[in-house]
Amino acid sequence: MQVGGSGNALSSGLAGIQKGQEQLTQAATQVASATTTRPVQASQDLEKALLKQKEGEQQVEASAKVVEASNKTLGSLVDIKV
Repeated sequence: MQVGGSGNALSSGLAGIQKGQEQLTQAATQVASATTTRPVQASQDLEKALLKQKEGEQQVEASAKVVEASNKTLGSLVDIKV
């Protein structure tokens, strides 16, 4: 029984989580920079950074669901095989 598809989904999910976390970190740095520099940067820069932060958050959530589904599938395959 081949489980390559489930393993690929798991790898994709984990890569997505990492990408989302990197985006969150970068956006958080931009938000902090925009609010601590004087004079305060244009609100447009802050809005873009907050949007990127939300996108990163959604990326992590979606990727976590992929990992969870892959984990359940792999667990079901192991139960069937045993």
